[in-house]
Amino acid sequence: MRCFIGIPVPPALAATLTANPVPPTARPVPAANLHLTLAFLGERSRSQLEPLLPALNNALARFPAFTVTLSTVDAFPEPGGRIWAAHARRDVALLDLHQQVWSVLSQAGIEAEPLQFLPHVTLARAAAPLQAEPTPGPWVLPVNSVMLYESPPDGYYRVLQNWPLKD
Repeated sequence: MRCFIGIPVPPALAATLTANPVPPTARPVPAANLHLTLAFLGERSRSQLEPLLPALNNALARFPAFTVTLSTVDAFPEPGGRIWAAHARRDVALLDLHQQVWSVLSQAGIEAEPLQFLPHVTLARAAAPLQAEPTPGPWVLPVNSVMLYESPPDGYYRVLQNWPLKD
């Protein structure tokens, strides 16, 4: 199964973000699928995931809840990109959480992604480069939990594991 680890976007914030217009050539992401990806794991079997769960639970149980500012909605990763996204500020707490997750994954032998971490919430996708005016924020994403998601062929993500962060 294709899977990833991410921060869920709560329904009220998802409704606010999806109320913003998307470029006409873009296909919106369902509000229930909105998240900020911390780690894309690709194709993994349940037996490959099982050993990761206790280690992630131990690491994330000690991690304090925080908020992330989504500063603008614009093409991603740069003007002319094919993803319409809410760009997240690279705050220290978010970078620490990202590093913590990847520390556990690397100890389990999962190779880190080669690209720089560019935190965002994907709102729509397009087949061609997007040319549209950005929408300024800010919006606040509460980070109260981290989830392991399955990305099935039907396009609607399924939560496989939820790790609440410390209040």
